[in-house]
Amino acid sequence: MERVWSFASNAFPLEPGEETEVNPGLGGRNLARWLAGELRNAGLEVRRPEAEDWGWRLELAFEGRRFWMGAGTVTGEPDRYVAFLKTRSGLRGLLAGAVWRASFERLALLIEKLLREHPEIRDLEVEPV
Repeated sequence: MERVWSFASNAFPLEPGEETEVNPGLGGRNLARWLAGELRNAGLEVRRPEAEDWGWRLELAFEGRRFWMGAGTVTGEPDRYVAFLKTRSGLRGLLAGAVWRASFERLALLIEKLLREHPEIRDLEVEPV
């Protein structure tokens, strides 16, 4: 299972030195930190964002189940961002697809609500499921 959101915003600027932790031209640490804080405020267990070559990864627990999110900039578009939610990979992820769909959908709705309510996020698009 996967859900992808893309949007424009000036609220999550690249931090100095961030490009040394991800691929050049990419960012999203401030977006990942904002998402982590908002999800914690909603009662989720969220691990600190970790750098990946494509952006930032968040591990989270929701309704006793584990998911992960990615957050980053769109290559060549510094004010365009992408966030995505996935089930865990491997056998647990395969089982999650069958058993955890309801939790996944509730979590996706929560994330989308947070994105829609942010005053500086515009042009939000959701990839069809």
